[in-house]
Amino acid sequence: MSRIAIHAITRKGADLGQRLTAQLPGARLFVVDRQGDWGGEQALNLPLAEHLKEQFRQYDHHLCLFSAGIATRMLAPLLQDKRLDPGVVCIDENAHFAIPLLSGHRGGANAIATRVATLLGATAAITTASDSSGLISVDTLGEPFGWQLDPGCEGDLTQVASAVVNHRPTLIWQQGGEKAWWQGQEPMPEHLKVSESAELPSLDAMEAAVVISRNRTLPDLDLPVALWRPKDLVLGIGCDRNTPQQVIEQGIDTFLEAHNLHGKSVVRLASIDLKADEVGILGAARNLELPFECFSADALREVKGIENPSDTVLRCIGVSSVAEAACLYSSGASQLLVPKFKYRGQGYNLTLAACVIPFEEPLARRALKNFISGPSRTRASHKGLATGGAVKPIRHYRHHLVVCEGGRCQQSGADGLAHQLRQILKEMNLSKGQNRIKVTRSHCAGACRQRATAVVYARGEDVNHSQWLQSLEGFSKEQWQRVFQALSEGQALAEVVPVQSLATMEPCP
Repeated sequence: MSRIAIHAITRKGADLGQRLTAQLPGARLFVVDRQGDWGGEQALNLPLAEHLKEQFRQYDHHLCLFSAGIATRMLAPLLQDKRLDPGVVCIDENAHFAIPLLSGHRGGANAIATRVATLLGATAAITTASDSSGLISVDTLGEPFGWQLDPGCEGDLTQVASAVVNHRPTLIWQQGGEKAWWQGQEPMPEHLKVSESAELPSLDAMEAAVVISRNRTLPDLDLPVALWRPKDLVLGIGCDRNTPQQVIEQGIDTFLEAHNLHGKSVVRLASIDLKADEVGILGAARNLELPFECFSADALREVKGIENPSDTVLRCIGVSSVAEAACLYSSGASQLLVPKFKYRGQGYNLTLAACVIPFEEPLARRALKNFISGPSRTRASHKGLATGGAVKPIRHYRHHLVVCEGGRCQQSGADGLAHQLRQILKEMNLSKGQNRIKVTRSHCAGACRQRATAVVYARGEDVNHSQWLQSLEGFSKEQWQRVFQALSEGQALAEVVPVQSLATMEPCP
């Protein structure tokens, strides 16, 4: 959760600050009233410049409810580097404009300004060239998906960004990760060319590149590169009982290096529930800052796509595979990226396998990109009643979220929202199992006055059944994660969703 400081120096600004504090999780309001005649007992009696100096490095974002000129003069001596400085947004006390003043991209000021503008009904005055021109921001492209920007490309970022905003030929080579990064409503400009080829595409006439790759080493492109590491790898793991943490970590590193995979692209570890208390794996997961999830033998026994079943493992624990089955089940993939890999250290045996989380992209969104190479895209034939196939039951779900992507909702920013939500649910492991949340798009929900909308339906009694949500175009990934976590835990959405995003029902006449 982002740490947000809100600073007010007038009575009206303090009232606005209270509104924002109630709607922004993790926010804290500071009221500076040196005279002490309106700010109340909690008001600060010290110069604004001194207060900002004390708090500047303590927060991720600063919302200044005063003029951009005041903020500029006060903050100028505190600036260090755009990679380190927090985002600063200035908001007039009448809530007409939210102006990203500092660290619009790397510090997240553009994103928080857009979010605040949505909450207040204000206008976000975005001035960075890539955003105002409807282009990609090379230094924040992967942040909504949790991708990691490779530190080795920092020296090239300015040149890549310059190529993008000055309409010079730029390659976007994507080898993994979420594909819905192009958020424009119009087709991608001609100077941006996309390739999803596994091999290095042609660099003819290209002056810069954005590379999205899980590969540890890449061919030399001989041009400025912004390199993003997508989060799309699930590692399945099995080991002897009491295998030391050091051996687990050495085995993982050896596995990744042997198959040219980058550790920053690993999203989680997976195994059988018999390993849920394996101290070595738990310690390695903590050290690597990765979730570790385990599944029952019954679940793993039904997994398709296993390449190296073991009779010995089947005889001992009731399933023919642990590493392969666990990563297949956890990722939702239909095939392995790397089959079972054996590692032995200090007398202990370890097995690993890897799968890539399959990310899809709606054809309507995909059509906006300029592909220069890549796999053919054909629709799978429909099965079931249309072809006389067996009728299958509807998959279990606990909650059903119906998202409006009608014309007005698309204009409000909900185009492709359902697809994005499905990807978040996959990451949270809520796209399957007992707490599965099903997401469906509707053409028009008939609630255009509420801007982008959705409705929650639940199976059985549930506090959130028939709850309508509105003004969703400003929701961040973190907010959606809180919504889905609340649904899975039976918590009322009213406790985690801003009040203005909870639609009320008119009484029956």
